[in-house]
Amino acid sequence: MSRRTPWAAAVLAAVLGSGLTACVQVPSTGPVVSTQQSVQATQNQNPDNNPPPPRPGMVPSQIVSGFLDAMTATPLQTSTAQQFLTAAGRALWQPQQNVVAYDTLRAPPRGTTSVEVQLKGADRVGSAGQWLGRLGPSASRLTFPMRLENGEWRIAVAPNALLVPRTFYDQTFQDATLYFFDPSARILVPEVVHMPQGQQFTTALTQALVLGPQPSLAGVARSFIPAGLTVGPVVVSRGVADVTLRGTDPGPLSRRSTRLMVTQLAWTLGQDPTVKAISVNIAGRQVATATGSSTFRVDAPEITRYDPTRPKSSSQLYALRRGRLVSGQATRLTPVDGPFGATAQGIEAFAVSLDDGRVAGKTPNALLVGPVRSVTGVKPTEVLTGPGLLRPSWDFAGRLWEVQNTGRGGAVVRYIEHGRSHEVHVPGISGQDVDRFLVSRDASRLVAVVHGASHDRLLVSRLRYDPTGGDVSGTRARALRWSAGGSTRIRDIGWWLSPTAIAVLDQVTPAQAEVRVLDVDGSTSPVETPPINVRGVASGLVTSPVTSPVPQTPYAVQPGALLNLAQVDTTTQQPVPGLDHITYAG
Repeated sequence: MSRRTPWAAAVLAAVLGSGLTACVQVPSTGPVVSTQQSVQATQNQNPDNNPPPPRPGMVPSQIVSGFLDAMTATPLQTSTAQQFLTAAGRALWQPQQNVVAYDTLRAPPRGTTSVEVQLKGADRVGSAGQWLGRLGPSASRLTFPMRLENGEWRIAVAPNALLVPRTFYDQTFQDATLYFFDPSARILVPEVVHMPQGQQFTTALTQALVLGPQPSLAGVARSFIPAGLTVGPVVVSRGVADVTLRGTDPGPLSRRSTRLMVTQLAWTLGQDPTVKAISVNIAGRQVATATGSSTFRVDAPEITRYDPTRPKSSSQLYALRRGRLVSGQATRLTPVDGPFGATAQGIEAFAVSLDDGRVAGKTPNALLVGPVRSVTGVKPTEVLTGPGLLRPSWDFAGRLWEVQNTGRGGAVVRYIEHGRSHEVHVPGISGQDVDRFLVSRDASRLVAVVHGASHDRLLVSRLRYDPTGGDVSGTRARALRWSAGGSTRIRDIGWWLSPTAIAVLDQVTPAQAEVRVLDVDGSTSPVETPPINVRGVASGLVTSPVTSPVPQTPYAVQPGALLNLAQVDTTTQQPVPGLDHITYAG
């Protein structure tokens, strides 16, 4: 969950020495991690908060109010909250199952034998930090049965969730990423989660990673961390994160499995800037390299080679000038020496492969593929025909993705590999009227803008395939909230400096456009996300963002000019006369 919005998994805050088996625990007492060597990826903005326990003579509504207040304890713990429950209620309550972040209460708690509470603007997070979405009206209405115990009112049954105001999450939790592998184990697949700040950060991340991918990610992501293990507190000392995995010894791991397991841990824990290396102990055995080393640097080549953004990908800008392909920096775009640079091939929107080797460009009735640079005797090849083609997209494996609107039949999703076209069924996107789409470099996500009669929808599907890369399908697409005002149409989308964030461009007025950055898990609230405003430019509408999942300069395109979106003053233009369809690789 984004710090722009407060979705976060407080259930991951617990780091007890005994670890966990099925889910991550909220601590019942004391700090989550108690060790001087533990580090904080982001300093917790909340001072220690110790809400009071129940007082004698409190009426039921006061007991429920005190219970809700007690869940804002920092460091995170539930020992005080449990005192508002009956003995039987304490045994039943499982706050680790869900976390609910709410804007406010619609009214103060009221009632006697049963106290009613209605949450306003509530969202739910799962036990591994995954965002689960908005609660409906019925789920937002909570009932607390009350009982007299030893002459005092107590809650008999509490919802199995940690219930915390949104402002508390804003100040206490941060975005983070778990790193799994794609089905073929060739590239990492990042998953957005929402972690507590402070000393529990590294242990919370490790716990969530060890739980493995959610069931919904079957065929999308896999883990090489042995199943059935629990996590001891992760201690960071002198830049080394010591990871202790407890449980049944899985036996010797192959060299490959060890490398991939360590890669997942290194990428995940490397989000803490103080972590420079990791060591791993499984069931009392220290994991070591073939040379006997027991520490693994997070920036080692054998670790970074699995980067989901493909770090060796081209960083050049590409565009068309009078129909010919040019590339380079924004101030110096020159024709490439391949067939698309030598002569105008009639292409419009296009995409360049991540290795800067091939170009795919659509014409009004065909999709052409050819080399970026001159290759003797090689000319562009027609790989698809017909109208309705959109700007294509490349993934890390060299698959070329295309969506074609076929009229009454709606959109058809395809990828081309080794010269053959394969149709992919993506529920919610296939058969619709698609305006624009993206495929992530790691081939785990397809994002699409679907045109509707009154408004556009922004949808995300996860792409599944078998370990050989075949049998590709898409999960049912989920809608992301993207509009915060009166806008109903999306002009364009792009990846925003990360493989898990989307830039959405819409034109608010003829003189103002907005770019909003959204997390792909749907956790970002457009209302709470300050947009990048592009205003006061007289040269025409902003047509598209020029962005990348790696830290490269983001631009907005206007006729004959680029606007640097990384600058405060986005009305400052970089003249680029005569250019069309400007883009980065991918």
